[in-house]
Amino acid sequence: MWTRKAAIMLAGGISLILVGMMISNFQMIILGLTFIAFISINGWISGHSELEITRYVPHSNVYKGDLIEISITITNKSYRRTQQLEIFDNVPHEMKIRRGINQMRLNLGPGQTTKIEYILRCPLRGHYSIGPISIRYRNAFDLFVSETRIDDICDITVFPQVRDIEDAMLRADVPKMYTGATTLRTPGPGMEFYSLREYLSTDSLRSINWKAFARTGDLMVNQKTRDAVTDVFIILDIRNVSRVGTVLKNPLEMGTAAAASISNHFLKRKDSVSLVTYGDKLDFLPADTGDKQHYKILSRLASVAAGGSMPLQAVTNSLAPRISRGSPVFIISSLEGDGTTLPAIRNLSGNGHEVIVLSPSSIDLERLVSRIPRMSYEVLKLERQNRLTAVSGYGAKVIDWMPEVELSQALLGSRGT
Repeated sequence: MWTRKAAIMLAGGISLILVGMMISNFQMIILGLTFIAFISINGWISGHSELEITRYVPHSNVYKGDLIEISITITNKSYRRTQQLEIFDNVPHEMKIRRGINQMRLNLGPGQTTKIEYILRCPLRGHYSIGPISIRYRNAFDLFVSETRIDDICDITVFPQVRDIEDAMLRADVPKMYTGATTLRTPGPGMEFYSLREYLSTDSLRSINWKAFARTGDLMVNQKTRDAVTDVFIILDIRNVSRVGTVLKNPLEMGTAAAASISNHFLKRKDSVSLVTYGDKLDFLPADTGDKQHYKILSRLASVAAGGSMPLQAVTNSLAPRISRGSPVFIISSLEGDGTTLPAIRNLSGNGHEVIVLSPSSIDLERLVSRIPRMSYEVLKLERQNRLTAVSGYGAKVIDWMPEVELSQALLGSRGT
C-alpha cells in the first residue's frame, strides 16, 4: 500500500513530465522520470523479512482484579535487516494496561531478538481473547506500507473474586450450619456403615455382607455413608434486575463473588456443593466435591450474564426432587421484581431445609448511578425492609448486603426468626 509521501512523489513526477513535454524542457522530463523510477524501485525491493513472533502468557485462568504479565518475543530469522516494523498486540478493551505498552516500532538486524512486555489488569470477570498480533511494514523511505497479522490467540478466563470467609462462617449467627453440624446420612462412597440393601449384578463381590447372607439366605451388600458432610445448594439470581448499579458493582457481580466464595469455603471442608443460576432459564450443576467441582463452578460464574425474569418458585419447584433432604440452601438475590419469593422460601423451609438469603441491596446500588429523591428512597427502603422481614418470618436467615460492606462482614449480620 502506498503512503501519502509516495502518492505525492508520483503525482509530482507525472506533473514534471507533462509540464516538461508542454514546454519542451528535457531536464524536467528526466527529473519526473527519476521520481517515478525511484518509487518503482522502492516498491520492487521492498520485501518482508522472516520473523518469528511468540507470545507468552503465564496463566490462562485468573481471578477478577489479577494482573497478567504478557511477553512477546520477536526474532529476525532472515539474513538481512528488517524494514521498519510496527508490532501491535490486540488487547480486549475490558482489560487495562497497568505497566508497559502493547506496541513497538523496531528495526532488527539479522538474527536479532527483542521483546515487548506489558502487564494487564482484569477488572471484569468473563472469557476474553488476547490477539491477534498485527504487524505493519514500512520501507526505508516510508513510501510503501504493508500490513499482516499473526493469528496467535490466547484465551483468558477471568473468574470472580474468591474471598476468605472462614472466620465469618464460624462467628455467624447460624453456627449450626456454618460449622458443619448438619451431617447428612446419605448413601455414597465413604467409610462409615449406612445400611444393607439387596445385591445387584453391578456390585463388587467385596461389598457382600456374608454374615447377612448366612442369616437370611439372600445376597446383601453394605452401603456406606458418604464422606461429605453435607450437600450445599447455592441458588444465584441472574435475572435482568441483577444488572442494576455500576459495571463493577451490581447484584450480579456481588452475587458471583459471593457464590464463588461460599462454594470455595464448603468445598475446602470436603462438602458437596451444587450451583444453580436462573434468569432466562435454569442452569443446574449437580452437587459434587473436590477441585474439579470448584473449577466447574468458577467457570460457570465467569460466563453468566444478566437476562430473563424466571420466578424463584419455578426454580425451587424444579429443584425439589434434586435437593437432598435437609440440605442447606443459599439464595443470592436482590429479591426485586418477583412475587413468588415468599412461597418459594416457605416451601423450602417447610421441607426441612435451612435457607440463607443473601440479598444485595439493589436500592442502594441504584443510587450509585442515578439520583433518587430522598423521600422516594426512604419509601423504597422501607418496602425492602418489610420484604426481608417477611422472608425471615418464613424461617430463612436473611442478610441485607449493602454495596459498601465486604462479604465477610455481611455474613456476620444475618437475621432470622
